[in-house]
Amino acid sequence: MGKVFSGKVRGLAGAVGLEKCMKDPKVTVRYLGFQALSDGSRRFDFSFCRPDASLQLISVEAPYVLFSGPDHVAMQECAGICYETLKCRVVGCSGIVPVSISLTSADIAQHRKLPKTAGRRLNA
Repeated sequence: MGKVFSGKVRGLAGAVGLEKCMKDPKVTVRYLGFQALSDGSRRFDFSFCRPDASLQLISVEAPYVLFSGPDHVAMQECAGICYETLKCRVVGCSGIVPVSISLTSADIAQHRKLPKTAGRRLNA
């Protein structure tokens, strides 16, 4: 089963060539799965309904370099980050949508969910 999003979508964040974003469209996004690529990168596949009700397939490619180093992204969180990036950059645009976009370290910084820290409650 894919992850489904129904709701309002924010405008584009730095995407080039994707003009005429519609304001507050209602869309459904589904996560279809991922593929490991030969160079160690990952491709995350999604589908969503365009404003004209046609089905659009799109992939988010996560380069290998994002999975290594001190601020690396974990495989378990990458699909969610790709999902949020896709919603922010592409979904709801009435212009030409590419067949794939590349995930960047800026996308990870913007969409990474910080872990909840276990804190102590102070008694008053």
